[in-house]
Amino acid sequence: MSSLFKKSLVATSLSLLAVQAHSAGFQVSETSVSGLGRAFAGEAAIADNAAVGARNAAALTRFNTTAFSGGLTIIDPEVHADVKSGGDGLLNKQALQAANLSTEEKDLAPTEYVPNFHLIQPIDDRLAVGFSAFSNFGLSTEYSKDFAAGPGAGDTALVTMNFNPNIAYKLNDQWSIGAGISAIYADAELNRFAGAGAIDFGTGAKLASFNITNPETKIAHLQGDGWGFGWNLGVLWELDEDNRFGLSYRSQTDITLEGDYEGLSTYGTGTPGQFDKVSGELELNLPEVIEFSGFHQLNQQIAVHYSAMYVGWDSFQELKATGEQCNDLVNNVDNQCLQKDENWNDSWRYALGATYTMDDHWAFRAGYAYDESPVDAEDRTLSIPDSDRHWWSLGTTYTANDNLSVDAGFAFLDGDQVDGNEDGFAFSAGGDAYIYGLQLNYLF
Repeated sequence: MSSLFKKSLVATSLSLLAVQAHSAGFQVSETSVSGLGRAFAGEAAIADNAAVGARNAAALTRFNTTAFSGGLTIIDPEVHADVKSGGDGLLNKQALQAANLSTEEKDLAPTEYVPNFHLIQPIDDRLAVGFSAFSNFGLSTEYSKDFAAGPGAGDTALVTMNFNPNIAYKLNDQWSIGAGISAIYADAELNRFAGAGAIDFGTGAKLASFNITNPETKIAHLQGDGWGFGWNLGVLWELDEDNRFGLSYRSQTDITLEGDYEGLSTYGTGTPGQFDKVSGELELNLPEVIEFSGFHQLNQQIAVHYSAMYVGWDSFQELKATGEQCNDLVNNVDNQCLQKDENWNDSWRYALGATYTMDDHWAFRAGYAYDESPVDAEDRTLSIPDSDRHWWSLGTTYTANDNLSVDAGFAFLDGDQVDGNEDGFAFSAGGDAYIYGLQLNYLF
């Protein structure tokens, strides 16, 4: 089921791509390549190209002609996971390996491509409209089918796209306001495997009652999609031409994913001894986001910018998928395909950057960001072994003429090595990521 898949995708997998390559949890920040080069510092206030429409609708009023920006970001993570023991510590790593189970995974998060598209159209000297298409959330992981912690690993893919029309109005020379609506589409797929649960280590195989004795047997499959709708507001205060501040709010968005589910909770619902495909749904609560940014042009060449972003991850407390034909054998609940506590907390992201304009053609930027994890150490699991991370970014803009410019950006994400325990498997996980981007901007 799409909804089940989406949250299971996030919560029942090692969603290390999201953890290490994006912002906290499974948030995607790559709405702008120029922003990537400054670690997304000042995004709600700078308005150096049309990509600002994804961060603060009020900033559309800074454009007096039609503006277009379109770009592509490439995320190349280097993520690994290591299972130290299983069976609540009764099975050490050597015992798992002796059973021909994989306990170490390297480069488990594939390279991903994140596009963005933005258009701003002034109506008059006070009113402007815009449209942005970008991704808010996503992840992708691929584990070996014989991975010991197969029920929490497997392969996972989640893609979301936000279609966001905006409108802005300039109240006076200093104040502008803006608003918009979001239509978010989500598509997801998840597969899980038996792993160590299919092996008899002397106490009996956990999945023997399901006739499962092969670690590579698929024990869960989810696939589906769905739409959710939200809204956003923004304010821009232009103290003067060289100093401005932006504040934006993006609402929580609830997406009901509908689709198909096969797994332990459908065992014997139709044909004895087989998993049956049933319909189900799961509600995914994407968090609200509040961002404050400042921009200050110190002189003709140097500008500084900064941001503080609040993400309301406390909306992500559990994953619960339901279906009339499901029977959750783990929790003994009818009409429930899956339930998993997450207990996430609200988190903050802080960013600081600077831009150096060398001449009429070249500008260079750099930035640093600290991204808090929404997961407490005691709640960290194989599903999402989230950790705090540091962003180090560089970028440049080449301005060919008054209309055309090109942005390039690079960021290195330094993720902490973390430990956790889920379903009896003690694990260690971590990794870094390299992010590259290229963007074209044009003024008509």
